Amino acid sequence: MWASEKTAARRRHAFTLVEVMVATSLLAILTAAVLSSFIFILRAERSLANYAEMNTQARRFLELLGRDARSATDVTNTTATAITMSVPANLSGTTQAVTYAYDASAGTVTRSVAGVATVLVKNVSTLTLNFLNSSNTATTSLVELKQVQVSMHILRTVQQATTSEYVISAQYTLRSKAVSH
Repeated sequence: MWASEKTAARRRHAFTLVEVMVATSLLAILTAAVLSSFIFILRAERSLANYAEMNTQARRFLELLGRDARSATDVTNTTATAITMSVPANLSGTTQAVTYAYDASAGTVTRSVAGVATVLVKNVSTLTLNFLNSSNTATTSLVELKQVQVSMHILRTVQQATTSEYVISAQYTLRSKAVSH
């Protein structure tokens, strides 16, 4: 009997096949839950990084456009997606042409000064420029132009899914530009 008691004691310390399968199943479910949470956190972090990058690019674009628009002495060309202004280059009154343009095929907004283009914003899906006169009505006349409205839509995708979207809108008054009546 002593041998059978020893065998029974050993059996009590070992796991049965059913216990091992239940433990493995619970571990698999727990691992799947942890992995799902980890993937969710990574996606949220990437989306947050996209928003931060888009915000930085949009702020830089709006700041430069606002500065140039407020100091522009003349507007030499406009389209629905581009504007060229004469902006003072130095204190002696010399001006330089500054162009802001949207390239739909590349999805970028650039600022060109003296033939050197700098990409300010990437992944732009739409950009619209509206031009207003001093009465806040739309105009196509370069002489009457007094305000510029900007609307831009930026998208970021990760793994074929849009994860971040940023829409901005701003309006600038051309303070230094004379308006003829």
